[in-house]
Amino acid sequence: MRRIIPFMHYKWWFLVSLTAVTVFAIVLVFVVRLDLGIDFRGGQRMEVSLQQQSATVDQVRSLVTQTGVKDPVVQSIRGASGATSFMITAQEMSKDQQTAVVKALDAKFTIKDKVKDVSVELVGASFAKETTRRAFIAVAIAIVAIIGYLSFRFNYKFAIPAIVALVHDVGLTLGIYSASNRLVTSATVAAILTILGYSVHDTIVVFDRMRENTLFMKRETYSDMADRSISQTMVRSINTSICVLLPLLAILIFGGPTLKDFAFALTIGVITGTYSSFFVATPLVVLWKEREPRYRKRLVVAGVGGGGDIEVDAGLVATQTISSGGKGANRGSLAPKLGASKAVQPRASQKSSKGKTSGKRPAAKSPKR
Repeated sequence: MRRIIPFMHYKWWFLVSLTAVTVFAIVLVFVVRLDLGIDFRGGQRMEVSLQQQSATVDQVRSLVTQTGVKDPVVQSIRGASGATSFMITAQEMSKDQQTAVVKALDAKFTIKDKVKDVSVELVGASFAKETTRRAFIAVAIAIVAIIGYLSFRFNYKFAIPAIVALVHDVGLTLGIYSASNRLVTSATVAAILTILGYSVHDTIVVFDRMRENTLFMKRETYSDMADRSISQTMVRSINTSICVLLPLLAILIFGGPTLKDFAFALTIGVITGTYSSFFVATPLVVLWKEREPRYRKRLVVAGVGGGGDIEVDAGLVATQTISSGGKGANRGSLAPKLGASKAVQPRASQKSSKGKTSGKRPAAKSPKR
């Protein structure tokens, strides 16, 4: 028999700790700021491969700044050949400044081939604005569609916790993304949309099992049903996540710069999407559903309820139990939990003899003399 771990006993701990992590990640996004690529803000991107492996991001940024380029974003990437390359992005970089950057880097770190090892890309401001607008529209449509589907498939008490779990997944992904100084490109937006779909899929699996268990578990609390549902779906979700992470790790190790950014964001999203279904969305549903009268009564019967309203419900449950009509199974299971073991005394059964219509024996007649 599968072991059921009482995760919902710690639901408040999960919610408080993961909420703090999410808030910290979102604040980190606004404090550190996301390094938007030229796809979103326009400008020029230069990629330079250096011979010396000892070059650092700070050294390259210092040299680029000395040439007159304002606010350059410098990232270190490793090409397929193993050479160290640097991605230099700036909103404004004239041809003279590009030439000066190449000369400064060649003088200090050596560029083997100034034609093959240096590439420049230009993106206009209007294209960048259009890309940003389309990215926001894509994410908004995805979220609205998810809310609508979950509300239709379940109800709003399931839809809103699922969206909260999505906020956790996306917020934590962007927070780690900004802390790691990675450029946000169109591939990052694609990864975010993929994370939304993956996380919702995992959450729906758990919610669907919870809804099925409510049909069979008539006396258990909603926390017990949620724990059973998690135990029935956790192994499947973990195995699915591992199968998804294996190719992503291969891309992170052997892929190119663009694919690595996509795989990095998706790796974080898959991990957070797996556990948020169990420890963010499910606890929120449990807290919401346990406020319903029928599940509050079960809390009282289980001996974990409290409060004025709960005492009234306990009286209702006790009254329904005592007046249930002589079913020994109900009295035997509910009365001890309510402290009403003496509420109903069982009657002694009377066996009727075959062929007799009355339980009274006729009085013996005295013989005639």
